[in-house]
Amino acid sequence: MHKILAAAGVNGVLGVAFGAWAAHGLEGRLPPAAIEWIRTGASYQLWHAAALLGLAALAGRHATRLIGVAAIGFGLGALLFGGSLYLYAWTEQAVFAMVTPIGGALMIGGWLATFAAAFRVGSRS
Repeated sequence: MHKILAAAGVNGVLGVAFGAWAAHGLEGRLPPAAIEWIRTGASYQLWHAAALLGLAALAGRHATRLIGVAAIGFGLGALLFGGSLYLYAWTEQAVFAMVTPIGGALMIGGWLATFAAAFRVGSRS
């Protein structure tokens, strides 16, 4: 559970910091499209930080492998998704944009694992 909370904290901090920076510190320094990429990354990181908090609460009561898989998908996926967008916005290097779908796929996998965990947890109740 503590690793899931740590992942929530990291993604939450990065999401708030980059979101605030995009809103207040980048205008005129980066093109509007690049600022939007940063906002998108920050938004996904914040949503998945909240999802990780929910998983941490579940992990304490319903420790299943699927909840751990979901946590990895959410935590690593949000870091790769957001981080790749931040780097792409700053550098315009296409290699970073190619990492973004990997992060997205991991987050989707996390949601699929959450869906499957609902049946596993529900069958134990």
